[in-house]
Amino acid sequence: MIDIGFDFTSRHVLVTGGTRGVGLTVAQAFLDAGARVSVTGCKILPSLYDADLSRFEYHQLRLTSSDAIDSFVDRVGAVDVLVNAAGARLDNTLEEHEREFMAHSARLGFVGPLRLTHQLRQRLYSSSAPGGGAVIHTSASQRWLELTQTPADARAELEGHTARTGRAWSRLGARVNTVLCGTRPSVPVQPRQSLQVVRPDEGSVLTRRRTTSTAAAEQVATVALFLASSGGQSISGQTLEVEPRY
Repeated sequence: MIDIGFDFTSRHVLVTGGTRGVGLTVAQAFLDAGARVSVTGCKILPSLYDADLSRFEYHQLRLTSSDAIDSFVDRVGAVDVLVNAAGARLDNTLEEHEREFMAHSARLGFVGPLRLTHQLRQRLYSSSAPGGGAVIHTSASQRWLELTQTPADARAELEGHTARTGRAWSRLGARVNTVLCGTRPSVPVQPRQSLQVVRPDEGSVLTRRRTTSTAAAEQVATVALFLASSGGQSISGQTLEVEPRY
């Protein structure tokens, strides 16, 4: 549970990919802090997702289409905070050359989160929030760049892009930062003394309950709240890394 005293009342927060994972955790955190939160996903209806999205404003958005991005920007209205948490998903029906073209287009900012960020810049400049509008990239933005690069090169490019745009935008009344989740050895996370009894017909079996920790996502959400708050208004162009702690 995120227990930080931020207040985003009257602010509009847009979280791409806010239907699951880190995006959903971030969206819920801003909602709990009083913001009006819009989330995007690829499906037609929010009811098609496992999570209950009824508290959010849902928009279908395919970041692989520049026309879809432009159309979305035209109708979304004012935006105070943009969190890019939508993963890179290319249509499996595309031919190989089409996928390659799409991947390079994402890297160059013709589609994907970088295009959406660029298209929303005037809305973010115009935000009345203390410190202006805020853009927060996550590891999802890096994965778009990994379509054509190694993870190391993609990270370096995202850090460079964040630094350049962060400096430029801070002069115009907005800020751009990135929050990445650090990696740790892949060790199953299990609650202490958590055993579940399963009784099939042939007898009783003791198994350990499988759980998925949300600690890392909550840490990303907490940092995102800070960077978008008045307390983070002087921070722009920075890439921060949070280490998962369970």
